Formats: sequence, C-alpha cells, structure tokens
Amino acid sequence: MVADIDRSELVSPHLVISPVLGAISPDRLSGGAKTLILIAHDQHHVFNASICGDNCASWLLRIGMEQDVLVRLGHLMHFVDEPFEIRIANTGEAVHTQKELVCAVIRQGLLE
Repeated sequence: MVADIDRSELVSPHLVISPVLGAISPDRLSGGAKTLILIAHDQHHVFNASICGDNCASWLLRIGMEQDVLVRLGHLMHFVDEPFEIRIANTGEAVHTQKELVCAVIRQGLLE
C-alpha cells in the first residue's frame, strides 16, 4: 500500500524512505495511505475515505473483497476496476460499475 499510494518504501516499523521527503517516520505518510491502513486493520470504526484520492480506489475494492468495509465517502471516487460491488449504505443499493455508482449518487442526491 505504501509503495503504491505514496511511492515510498517501508523499511521498518519506524522508517519510510520517500522519494520526495527522504527518510521519514510513518506518521508522515499521506492521509490516504494512513486511512487505507486503518480501514484494512480496524473493522470496528467507520473511516472518512474522503481524504483518499482516486489512487486509493483499487485498494478500497481490494480490502472490501477480503472483509466488509464501511466508509464515509463525500465525493465521487473513480473506481476503475469493473465490475465491482459497492453497497451504498444510505440506500442499500448495490452498484457494479462506475456509471451505476454515479447514477445512484445523483438519483439519491447523496452529494448535496
């Protein structure tokens, strides 16, 4: 995750090598990388995935295939992997493509 999202190398539990920042502690990872790590390892909380950019979408789908995940998402994230299954908690509707997701969000007025 860290390599993919932040283009950085996790060397040890306390050291990350970033191509931009050099040697950093894990607390300086991007908000998206930290949020994904929390989502993957803590099923007892709902996390605000709005901090995650579109580069996190495939990881959200991957995590969701391994376990049930409930996140808050305040924007239309672009999920490039299709088909997928996302259940919109507000409505209970399942969507399987980006187009279905966009239509459901607009139809239900979920971003107003």
